[in-house]
Amino acid sequence: MATLKDVAALAGVSTATVSLALNGGPVNEKTRETVKKAARQLNYFPNKIGRMLNSGRSNTIELVILTSAEAPNIVRRTSLFYYLIEGILAVADQNNLSMRFAVKSYEEDDVSAYFSELVGGRTVGGVIILPQFARATGFTQVLERARFPFVMLRPAAFGTDVSFVDMGNYEGARMVAELLAKCGANRLGIINGPATHVDAIERERGFTDTLLEAGAALVAKVHGAYTIESGFEAMKQIAARKNLPEAVFCANDYMAAGAIKYLTGVGIRVPQDIAIVGYDNNDMATAIEPELTTIDNRFYDLGSALASNLLALIKEPGERVETVILPRMVLRRSHAPEKTRRPAKKK
Repeated sequence: MATLKDVAALAGVSTATVSLALNGGPVNEKTRETVKKAARQLNYFPNKIGRMLNSGRSNTIELVILTSAEAPNIVRRTSLFYYLIEGILAVADQNNLSMRFAVKSYEEDDVSAYFSELVGGRTVGGVIILPQFARATGFTQVLERARFPFVMLRPAAFGTDVSFVDMGNYEGARMVAELLAKCGANRLGIINGPATHVDAIERERGFTDTLLEAGAALVAKVHGAYTIESGFEAMKQIAARKNLPEAVFCANDYMAAGAIKYLTGVGIRVPQDIAIVGYDNNDMATAIEPELTTIDNRFYDLGSALASNLLALIKEPGERVETVILPRMVLRRSHAPEKTRRPAKKK
């Protein structure tokens, strides 16, 4: 029997693209037709309603990203979750599972009602939740009362009494501060994500804690929205100050690209005049000039761990699982001039 992976190989695309193409997702029509043709050749038919397990639950799992009206473009204008979805789909396909994908806003009338419907409707066997923002909701209690399998990414705002996969935001930002301090920067800035975003909170904490330990100073902080445009505007604000920081940590690569775009446009050199470090290590990091030093948060591994942990909970309801995936530093050219560039201290 053909699998999602077989269709992806024949069509020359990723498994995530196949899933999106066959389920009405945002892909161009040429790609959609290529995927459909490959599926027909292999007699592959996506099971949209899910096959039922002996337990009576569906063998479909769901990924729910919780976003906010204050920063909708995190989902709409970036590919932050692409590799995470790839990791989830890889595990799902290996276990003959299908995946549903939903984006819900905290501002909707009742987010908890959506999760109640998941529990009562029995259309999915378990759910992976990406909370994003530090907001109080009752959805975890709904799931826990029903002993419904769920795993969360970045559980800092929700305590550690839930099953989770932690992406090590604090540790990643700490690596950035250590690198910049080692390169001799004493006056640093940060272009962070939204103030209530879970990643932004943890990355700022790791960065500032380490600066204090190193005797360096945070002289500029601007909040962006994880988009190129917000990075551009944030760097414009920082550059308007009398004294430019020696280095700026951008809490994702999109904002770093926007920051570099602004600096290049006004004749400020990176890294000769100011060092820039990003976060995420997405494809953009090698497409900009200079290539971006960044933190690889291992999104594919995070997705794989989330799906694997969810499967463990589906098999053993009532258990609690937790995994920590530590990020890695990727050194390129944006953090220091060639002559002064030194490798980061090994962890």
